[in-house]
Amino acid sequence: MALYFDIRSDPAAGVDDPRPIAIRTDQVTLTRLLRAEEHEPDDYFKAPPAQLAFWLTDNWWRLRYECLASEAMPPEWRLAHELSSIGGGYAWPRIAVWGEGERVGIASRSDPQGVMGPVRFLTDALLFIAAVEYERAVDQFLQTAADERVGYGSDRAALRTLLEALTLERADPEIADWRRIEAELGFDPSTAPESLMQEIAQLIQRYGRQGIEEAAIAAPGAGAAEVLRREISAAEASPWTCDFSDAVKAAGKLGNDLSNDPPWTAAEKAAQTVRQALGTKPGPLRNKHLSELVGVGEEAFRPVPAVSNGNLAYGLRLKSKNRQTDLVALRSRWTHDRRFEVTRALGDKIWSKTDPLGPLARSKTARQKFQRAFAQSLLCPFEDLMNYVNTQEPNEEDVSAAARHFHVAERVIQTILVNKHVIRREDFDAMVEAA
Repeated sequence: MALYFDIRSDPAAGVDDPRPIAIRTDQVTLTRLLRAEEHEPDDYFKAPPAQLAFWLTDNWWRLRYECLASEAMPPEWRLAHELSSIGGGYAWPRIAVWGEGERVGIASRSDPQGVMGPVRFLTDALLFIAAVEYERAVDQFLQTAADERVGYGSDRAALRTLLEALTLERADPEIADWRRIEAELGFDPSTAPESLMQEIAQLIQRYGRQGIEEAAIAAPGAGAAEVLRREISAAEASPWTCDFSDAVKAAGKLGNDLSNDPPWTAAEKAAQTVRQALGTKPGPLRNKHLSELVGVGEEAFRPVPAVSNGNLAYGLRLKSKNRQTDLVALRSRWTHDRRFEVTRALGDKIWSKTDPLGPLARSKTARQKFQRAFAQSLLCPFEDLMNYVNTQEPNEEDVSAAARHFHVAERVIQTILVNKHVIRREDFDAMVEAA
């Protein structure tokens, strides 16, 4: 999927004047709008291109590498990721951009009907494009905006200076790595505490880059390294040692690269492959069978009166000292949640292959999405679920019964049904509110 920044020429406009700008992909125009005085929609909003160029340059690292927040977006996140934060007296589209590793997420929200300002943006869209395509489109726009002959804005020289500095940073592997981690931790360039960055560098040297970056995204901020060390200590003290080798070997039949598909699609394929390869019958996975599949005792799934790990920021899979098995720090107290966590750990092992460390977090990276979708599909395959509820319009009682049957939380059933378009998002929200 290609991304485009289109600027409509206007010979009569001055260098600092607003120009018509459209942001679109091959499939959708993200900036489609309706003006108060007009009856036909337009694909172009009007704003100075230089303001957009400065914002894209200033926030380049965070836009490219900082993920969606797992909870409500804090104000500082919005300033770095939402075009509407540019301001300057112009109506900017409600578009947010964030990084997810090798993909970039883009969301566009329409303005509410009945609330009419000078313009009303019309597009609701959530899409993901290859990171290389995002970089290509942004680079092309920035070069045009900074061009002495074609460029926009009287401060083109300042923009060129910023762009040259950014280009040098991106070309230097050490600086680029530093900037990437700063962004994943939620910091603007050169604002992360040096002590934190040094601690993260030490953890990367010991545990590898991918897992540590995933941990930084799972619990960003100045305390990220301290949080991770606490997680590692909890995993090292965990009584739950899992042997995922058979299941990982079974999933390996899919090939070495799961990233060609969206994470939820790859996860469903992996779960189906594991169940088939290990001779798992259709229907729910009982504790005995699940314990055999993940190589851990059934007692790992039993409810506990109190969880010492309840104050952890996330669960953690950690390769054991013998390098053949994995320790899992569980945060959950109840059986169905503990089953889900252990299954997520298996999903993380399949996704990351040899990575010694993997957070089981609420964050929204591709890796976390894969974990959650894998656990859902392994514990409750969609086809088996629909055969059990035996209706195309399941209600709350059906959801509760299915959750008991498959030994998962009701929210797992609800999420599967929403993602497969069996129930509407509005019905899902009503179920959650009623609960």
